[in-house]
Amino acid sequence: MLCWEELKRLAPAGIFWGAYTLLFLLWKITFFYTLPFLLGLLVAAILQPVIRFAEHKLHLNHNWASGGITALALSLFLIVLLLLLFVAAKEMTIFLIKATQGGFPEFSPAVQSFFRQIGGFFQSLDGNFWERNRQNLVEFFKNSAGLAVTILSQALAVLTSLPTLLALLLATAFSAYFFAKDYGTIKAWGRRILGKKTLSLARAAVKSSSGTGRRYALSYALIYFISFCEAFVILSILGIPYPLLTAVLTCIADVLPVLGPGIVFTPVAVYQALIGEYGRSIGVLIGWLVMTCIRQVVEPKLVASTVKIHPLAMLAAVYFSLAAGSLWVLLYTAGFFTLYAMLRTAGILPALSPPPSKAE
Repeated sequence: MLCWEELKRLAPAGIFWGAYTLLFLLWKITFFYTLPFLLGLLVAAILQPVIRFAEHKLHLNHNWASGGITALALSLFLIVLLLLLFVAAKEMTIFLIKATQGGFPEFSPAVQSFFRQIGGFFQSLDGNFWERNRQNLVEFFKNSAGLAVTILSQALAVLTSLPTLLALLLATAFSAYFFAKDYGTIKAWGRRILGKKTLSLARAAVKSSSGTGRRYALSYALIYFISFCEAFVILSILGIPYPLLTAVLTCIADVLPVLGPGIVFTPVAVYQALIGEYGRSIGVLIGWLVMTCIRQVVEPKLVASTVKIHPLAMLAAVYFSLAAGSLWVLLYTAGFFTLYAMLRTAGILPALSPPPSKAE
């Protein structure tokens, strides 16, 4: 028999799951239409302290301060973005040319000899093993390489789609200005829509999970930016091919608490060892160790506390996305676990398992 009291206790969690799912599906459907406006709102929110400084210290009109600060910030961002896009497109082009022409370095003689010995060992166990499975193995590697080439080709097509990028940038720039100019009005309207009770619950969730709200998010953004810069500098100094793309992947992996930079640096180090670049391989491992040490020193100073998410939950998010072959699944599950942990810590949502009784 079902325990109705337990189901009643977990009812708020079920309501949260349903509402979160509906909002996420709505966001996914309208993502490409609402992206520039969401980015504009985010830029406007980030620039508010600078705009207030320009108003109070430089005695600028609110409209002039909003327009000037927004234009300056977006101009600097555009310059950096164009530079990164140029380097990324160049690296993708070189990789795709090598992938189609088979121009990657071969394994070192020692590694090739080792593989031949392994192959001879398996052949001595079963002479027909390779013949039976050769076609399947070849198809597996072809499909894996084809998937990587397809992903990079699509990314390169997006990067080189100038009309789409220009439209996105223009819409983001103008929406950022108007949101920054009317940010106070929009914020007041949002407070009236949500109501005092919802706002107090949201503040409690943010306070209990991070203690600093906006500063918490900006601190982690700075941490991930530092990880990107560290990876790019280390890979560039070592002469590893495609340092920008690898650094971007490292930053993405660093966002996931289960994976971290090691999920990217370890295959790079292994590949460099296989092609005979032992010095680079050791350098990559040392760089990974340096990044880990810096992270352990910097993170406690920037962030006092973090959202407590069980590692199994993030592993599930990664596995679900890989099984479904969709990044949206990763965003959905990771966002759900994060928000649920925040609301549970604040006492707004119940824990999945009730606390042990005193008798236990």
